[in-house]
Formats: sequence, structure tokens, C-alpha cells
Amino acid sequence: MAQVAMVMNLDKCIGCHTCSVTCKQTWTNRTGTEYVWFNNVETRPGQGYPRGHEDQ
Repeated sequence: MAQVAMVMNLDKCIGCHTCSVTCKQTWTNRTGTEYVWFNNVETRPGQGYPRGHEDQ
């Protein structure tokens, strides 16, 4: 099974989630892909998510 990944410079991220929308539209437009699982993308303050975001 093929796997696909996106690599982004998070220093340029503005939190618009366009990457998530584009990915979902690209990979769920065929029969049988209605229930594809997607990683939840969240924006958190600090050094990075999930490292210690609850303590910030």
C-alpha cells in the first residue's frame, strides 16, 4: 500500500488548515475512501505539540 506524506516549513504556517483540506479532498474523492482516517491538526503555543502543551 502506498503512503503519502507532506513536509512543510512550520515557521511559515499561519494556521489556516488549507493543507488539511487539500489532502482530504485529494484522497477521498474515490469510491471506498469515504472513511479514510486523517490526523487531527491543531495549533498549540510553545515549543511544539504534543511536548508538554498541557503545562503551558
